[in-house]
Amino acid sequence: MRRCSLLIVLALMASATAVADEAARPVRVQTVALLPSHPSLTLSGSVQARIQADLAFRVAGKVLRRSVEIGDLVHTGQVLAELDPADLTFAAQSAAAAVQTAAADAANATADLQRYDRLGPNSPAYVPSEYDRRQSVQRMAAGRLVQAQRQLALAQNQSAYGSLTADAEGVITALPVQVGQVVTAGQTVATLAHTDTVEVLVDVPENRLDDIRAAGEVSISLWARPGALLHGRVREIGALADTASRTYAARVTVLDAPPGLLALGMTASVSLAASGAEIATLPATALVDRAGHPALWVLDATSQTASLRPVDVAGFTGDGRVLISHGVAEGETIITAGVQQITPGMKLVAWAGAAR
Repeated sequence: MRRCSLLIVLALMASATAVADEAARPVRVQTVALLPSHPSLTLSGSVQARIQADLAFRVAGKVLRRSVEIGDLVHTGQVLAELDPADLTFAAQSAAAAVQTAAADAANATADLQRYDRLGPNSPAYVPSEYDRRQSVQRMAAGRLVQAQRQLALAQNQSAYGSLTADAEGVITALPVQVGQVVTAGQTVATLAHTDTVEVLVDVPENRLDDIRAAGEVSISLWARPGALLHGRVREIGALADTASRTYAARVTVLDAPPGLLALGMTASVSLAASGAEIATLPATALVDRAGHPALWVLDATSQTASLRPVDVAGFTGDGRVLISHGVAEGETIITAGVQQITPGMKLVAWAGAAR
């Protein structure tokens, strides 16, 4: 009899343990953390001039002198290099002599025509064809005079082209020509980086192109000037990705740089602040179907029960996670595994063991 009673007690205890286990079934959970849909982004780049021009003489000649070196800061109109003026001077003098000759010919042809014209058609010495010939000679002489004057103006301009001047404020970044070298017209003599507008060149990953396109002003910091925080605006985004890095070159114009703060080639960081609606990132295994609409089981730690809540899915990531845009709040506990076996009213408790 005692043995029977003992068996009954043991059976009741086992049943109670089973009920207790059933009442508090452990489940894997994750706490909701809402983050902006577009997280912050920091890109490293370098300071560059927006305009970098190759300067050259408009005429050929021998470089007589060069008055700048690489790294020099130059001003608008400053002479950078000069050609030997001898040939250019001779050309101008020859053109001036040609003008004098053409002017004399034109004056002689005009006087000759006027003298013949004074004979009049009634004179026995007047021949209409001769008059037409002299008129043609006068017109050709006048045309040659105009042509000679244009040649003189061109030669005078070319004499001025013997001096290469800076067309803007800037820094000399290259000098491929040396004194004594004979150069052709258009051959690069100096490279001038304009300093009136500087930019930061950065490489943008292809998955953040939309973010940088939508960015208005961005923040710029300098590695060499830790305390300086500048502002910029995205001016240009490359249309073709780099074949090796698969990134797109973007140029950010610096808006408020104090004079002397930036130097070409400095290392800079461009930062985009986080933006967009807040979303939660959860394992895709947490999703269940509720009448054709996605839903999540939300665990209430006090009552140890879960409620099924419809949510809006913003998208999926490539690592098996889902983006939830509406339906959850910061700090809520979401069941992430075994969701198909959960029923309303089931007693549940967050799993406290090690993750497997």
